[in-house]
Parts: sequence; C-alpha cells; structure tokens
Amino acid sequence: MASHPPFHSRPLDEHGASAAIDLAAAAGATGIYLCNALRARDGEAVGLFGRDELLGCLWFGPRGNLVVLQRVALEPERVADAVVACRWPWRIALGPPAPIDALVGRLTGPPLVHRDQAYYGCRPAEAVLAAAAADVRTAQRADRDRLIAATLELNRSDLNVDPRRVDRRWLRSMVDARIADGSSLVIGAPGAFDCKLDLGSRGAAGLVLEGVYTFPPMRGRGLASALVGAAAARATEPFVCLHVAADNAPARRAYEHAGLRELARCRLLLSG
Repeated sequence: MASHPPFHSRPLDEHGASAAIDLAAAAGATGIYLCNALRARDGEAVGLFGRDELLGCLWFGPRGNLVVLQRVALEPERVADAVVACRWPWRIALGPPAPIDALVGRLTGPPLVHRDQAYYGCRPAEAVLAAAAADVRTAQRADRDRLIAATLELNRSDLNVDPRRVDRRWLRSMVDARIADGSSLVIGAPGAFDCKLDLGSRGAAGLVLEGVYTFPPMRGRGLASALVGAAAARATEPFVCLHVAADNAPARRAYEHAGLRELARCRLLLSG
C-alpha cells in the first residue's frame, strides 16, 4: 500500500497564500484558475500543510466551485474529510482523481457528473486563426436571450443539469454582466448567433475559456475552432486554457484545430 505524508489543514495566512500561489503556478494549466483566484484574494482557501511545507490547497469559489490541488499525493479520505471540515459550500469539484473520488462518498445522493476532464492550452502566438475568426465579436444586448438558451442547453447536455433547476434571475444577471464587460464572444448575427464562449478566470497566470457552445444546426462547420482560436490569439494573458470531458471527441478535435494541445487530466464531480 502506498504511503502518504501526514498533513493538517488550516486557513491560509499571508505566508501560506504566497506558498499556495507558487504551488498553483508550478501546476501549469491545472493551477491557472487557482493561481488567479489566490492573487485576487477571491473565495476561501485552506492549506494542507505537512511538517515543513505546503502540500496542497483547497479553494472554495463564490460560484460553488471547489478546486483541489496537491504537490504530492495525499491520503484521499483525509483530503475529503478536510473538505467537509471546512464547511464551505461547494457543488462542483475539480482536482486529482483520488481525492475527488473520495468526495463521492460524502454526497447525500448520486452525482450528476463524475468523469475525467482533459486540460487543453496554448500560448496566444500558437493559436490557429480560421477564416471565420474574422466574424468573432463581443456579445451585445440583442444576444441576451440566445446566450441564456445556450447556457441552459450546455448545462443540460454537458452537466446533466435540468434547466428547470436553474435560477433564472441569477442566470440573467450573469449573462448581463458578461455582456457589459465584454467577456462573452460569439460568431453570428445579433440575436441569432451560432456559437459562443465565455472568457472566464483572467490574470497573470493566464486565461481560462468556458462555456463553448455551438447550436446543433451549425455544428461541423468549424465555428468552435474559429471562436476558440480567435479568443486565444487575442488574449493578453501569457497562456490560454480550458478543460473538457475526456470522452468528448468532437470538442477535443475542435480545440486541437484551434492550436490547443492536451496538457493534463483531472477529475470533475458535480453533486446532484
């Protein structure tokens, strides 16, 4: 049986936060989201400390997202215990397979999603610009209803979330905020676009793309590749990444055509 180093958990102080930023930066694509959040002092972070150093980090975000990051493999059940002991709410967790799998046993019902994710990424200069990239634009007010419809359908098809369970007031507010700050990009006519994505976490560590969705009648035309490639090429951050279900072959091909390459794997868990 593999041995795991002992650790204890406690909230990060200034020194611990600095060590966690270094840990996230060293993790590459899997640590970009966490690195940006820690630098912005966003969410709640708990360190997993060994005798002399930080061995891991638990980060609880304001949208109910949990990121688990480890420097070395820690005993999975103890990591899950530490998550529960924090008492910070979470609904979707991302991290190494073993601790994420251990969290399944802490749920009160079956998960909506429990799967492998593949991280893809590239530097802006490595992005591939397709012809349709010239048609990429920021979303505007006329796109609001279609952005809401795309988000609901993406949640249903990718995360098994029943649209009836989504708080529409919260969703409208989120879509409006993205329109206002220019963080949703689309291809297509106002109010009738064909493909969209969102610019998620941004910071010195990099840019995380989210919510890539093409309406079914327009699939197979390279729009997702064009949109992702354009977003990556335009980025002012040093690196651009996203993660996708490891068994989603069409999406993975689209990202590869945009110049992104697979960099890492992790596990995703969405509670019911």
